[in-house]
Amino acid sequence: MSAMGKIKRKLMSQLSSLAHGYVELPDGISLRFVLFVVILIFIYITNSIYSEQQTKRISELADEVKELRYEQISTQSDLMNLSKQSEILRRVKAENLGLEELTEPPRVIK
Repeated sequence: MSAMGKIKRKLMSQLSSLAHGYVELPDGISLRFVLFVVILIFIYITNSIYSEQQTKRISELADEVKELRYEQISTQSDLMNLSKQSEILRRVKAENLGLEELTEPPRVIK
């Protein structure tokens, strides 16, 4: 019998025993070792999924920070424009508040 035939027969016998709920471990491998390896695989898969989720979240937060930075720069620019003396004077006249611009410099009271 060829080596390939022996391998196929052994594989079929192992699959048959597995289907009937009986698993025969090779010599030197204990059930505790198999459970340990299964737990390690579970931890590895869980860690991989978690790290992918965190990477995605970091990317989303970086995009949000970028958008907020642009908004902050735009708002700061608008505020600087609104706080100019000429802009304040224009808005006061438009609102008819009755305020006038000083024509002489302020004096220090002693």
